[in-house]
Amino acid sequence: MKIGYLGFGTIALACAQGLVEDGHDIIVSERSKTNATRMSERHGNVRVASNQALLDTCDVVFLGTTAEVADALLEDLAFRENQTVLSFMVGMPAEKIAKLVAPATFEAIVIPFPSIAQGGSPLLTYPKSPTTETLYGRANTIIPMKSEADFNEFLAAQALLSVVAKLMAVSVDWLSEKTEDPVAAEQFLRLLIGGSIMAEPITTPNVMSNLVSSLNTPGGLNQQLREFMADTGTYDELIDGLNVLSARLNRS
Repeated sequence: MKIGYLGFGTIALACAQGLVEDGHDIIVSERSKTNATRMSERHGNVRVASNQALLDTCDVVFLGTTAEVADALLEDLAFRENQTVLSFMVGMPAEKIAKLVAPATFEAIVIPFPSIAQGGSPLLTYPKSPTTETLYGRANTIIPMKSEADFNEFLAAQALLSVVAKLMAVSVDWLSEKTEDPVAAEQFLRLLIGGSIMAEPITTPNVMSNLVSSLNTPGGLNQQLREFMADTGTYDELIDGLNVLSARLNRS
């Protein structure tokens, strides 16, 4: 299959890395030249092309540009019939994307995450995307949305990733300062948190609430820290922040 990435920033790069060993011909646009050059130099099945040359060649095209520049970029390009287009863009409705890429077939908005480069990533799609399942379903978990409204709520929730990473980074710094062993601090906390969350199969229900319950020994350290954070309003502020993001996404 000939697969193109129109716009080749961090997420598109990770997506291409996740497919590069699967035998596809991958064409990447000149946008973000550093990423494009790196991939084409490392892999014989990856080449760089202009935006229009990419569209003239590829069966499947992923739009890796941003909603802010999409109108100006896409209106000057000629898509083809029997071409499947998917979009990584946040903030542009599916209906509008479909008009911009006609007469190609717009299939879905797809939101991947950096871990797709290695596999084991969630991918949000709206609507259901057979192409995404075919290309990425073997190594990742595809989560299709029933509606664009649901899709927006999941987009709001995905921002939790940076919050959790920040909490981890702060904790690693604290533990490193206390012990003067930053390597062990980061390894320990990554294994502790990641291993505990992923110990059960991904299809197991109620993993998070069951984990909280299992760490609720009266007077225990876990309970004490969790209740301290509850008393300081941390969890209420988290919900407030998610509601702000939800309102923003549902206005667009």
